[in-house]
Amino acid sequence: MLKPIFQLFYEKKNITKDVSAYVTSIEYTDVEDGESDELQIMFEDSECLWQGAWIPTKGDCLEAHIGYDLSKLLNCGVFEIDELEYDTPPDVVIVKGLATGIKKPFRQKNSQGYESTTLKQIALKVAKKHNLTLIGDIEDIQVDRITQNKESDLTFLSRLAEEYGYVFKVTDKNLVFYDVQQLRGAKSTHIFYKSDLSRINLREKTSQKYKSVQVSYYDPKKKKTVKASARNESVKKGDTLKITVRCSNRKQAVQKAKAALSTADTTIQGSIELVGNPYLVAGLNIELKGIGHFSGKYHIKQARHVIDRNTGYKTYCEVESC
Repeated sequence: MLKPIFQLFYEKKNITKDVSAYVTSIEYTDVEDGESDELQIMFEDSECLWQGAWIPTKGDCLEAHIGYDLSKLLNCGVFEIDELEYDTPPDVVIVKGLATGIKKPFRQKNSQGYESTTLKQIALKVAKKHNLTLIGDIEDIQVDRITQNKESDLTFLSRLAEEYGYVFKVTDKNLVFYDVQQLRGAKSTHIFYKSDLSRINLREKTSQKYKSVQVSYYDPKKKKTVKASARNESVKKGDTLKITVRCSNRKQAVQKAKAALSTADTTIQGSIELVGNPYLVAGLNIELKGIGHFSGKYHIKQARHVIDRNTGYKTYCEVESC
């Protein structure tokens, strides 16, 4: 029988042997887009160690690896301690951390205008500002002006990514942009049957199934309204979603139409629960079989891995059809 294990590092020092007897649960949440990955560790503290000499310092770094003995462990990444919580009875201390790339300056609100630039250049500028490396292929989309108005850099980049059909994430020392359509178009990495899953909850949203999206914008140089569209070839019958947004050119309008179509095209969303699987992370595609109408290919939006002293290792995934 597989034995769930974990490894913990505090400020790069392996503390696993020192703290294992006190750890009652470890929870790692891996998100695909925008938000920060999170780590939460619960310590049994009847000896008052974490209320005294062992209390960690906010801002210090934790690194976690979880999985099974004699197998490759999931590297959860490096986290900056953001919150300490004490609860009693019984005495429990909970340490919470955010992915190290999401530091306070990234979450502080500010305003700035970007003119005559590209989406990639904006991402590069923000990455440089926070000493991060930009990862991912971003199409060379020219924009006349984009305004960041009292938004954090995290919120601003998340909004831009969604608007242009990308998912955006900060992990370790990287600022990552992935094309939504490429991610959803990738092959499934795992196949799961109904018997493989301890819980399934899926809901269909037929009202948002569009065969195409039409974007309209006013071109001040041509002094007329310009239209661009994107079509879902897999949908034979359906409505056309019409939106009006500010665009600098037709290429930008087509990109926004594709992004809107990708968002509107989600028909089935939900969650699955299964025995802990360290190979399931946000951004992957999986295949669900043996559940009739709801069988098919799904994209993992969020993966939550929990090792608990009482219940063992479980994985929870938020998914949507693709």
